[in-house]
Amino acid sequence: MYEMKTRVGFSTTDENLTLPLTGIINLLQDCATFHSQDTGYTSQWLKANNRAWFVTDWQVRLHKPVTMGDNVTVRTYPYKARGALASRYFTITDWNETPFVTANSLWIYMDLDKMCPARTPDEMFRAYGIGAAPTEQFGNRKIRFPEKTETISSIKVDRTMIDSNGHVNNGKYISIAEDFLSDQGYFDFFRIEYKSQAHLGDLMLVKMGNENGNVYLDITDDENTSFMRLEAINESRDQSYADSSAGRI
Repeated sequence: MYEMKTRVGFSTTDENLTLPLTGIINLLQDCATFHSQDTGYTSQWLKANNRAWFVTDWQVRLHKPVTMGDNVTVRTYPYKARGALASRYFTITDWNETPFVTANSLWIYMDLDKMCPARTPDEMFRAYGIGAAPTEQFGNRKIRFPEKTETISSIKVDRTMIDSNGHVNNGKYISIAEDFLSDQGYFDFFRIEYKSQAHLGDLMLVKMGNENGNVYLDITDDENTSFMRLEAINESRDQSYADSSAGRI
């Protein structure tokens, strides 16, 4: 387990002084990155060795809004690590251990020269400290997309969207998705899949679908290859999802 403590700043919150999903994902990614940094497998080491950890999917559950000024502890728990794959469970709590957010994720260790998965060194897994799987249930990782979607926007990738791995930062996709979710209602559970990488100058199409009260967003290229897919769910409304969440913290 690795943890970091921080305070939610004004510049990270939205018009309601609440930390949006983008800010939550950024906190989780920062925690995982700092964990790697503090084990000696720094971002600089990874870049020099043409290696990187790519997150392939998230399942994020919101228990309570994170708001301006909140003191938070972000924790990450690596588990189920083998070959090129590793899972991480996350929690965001206040300093009294009241949960704000829990999340599950899958990561893949990449050889950037060959742009293919690479076997993770055993000593890296030992440095991270691989623990037991979480008891909280998140359901299926894969999103079952509705057949009908509508293209609602197009966006060209500019330099502000690119991270050190040379492609659109994961958080940027979430920020784009949030723009279109803001008027669709309340959601407290999100499934996110990263399918491929968008690069500088690429055209991204945003497609939306609705089914059974859930909202689906697909960010694709002009040939319908997905970069990111997102499913937004209101668990407090949908009892079938609520029932599957037994054992949460």
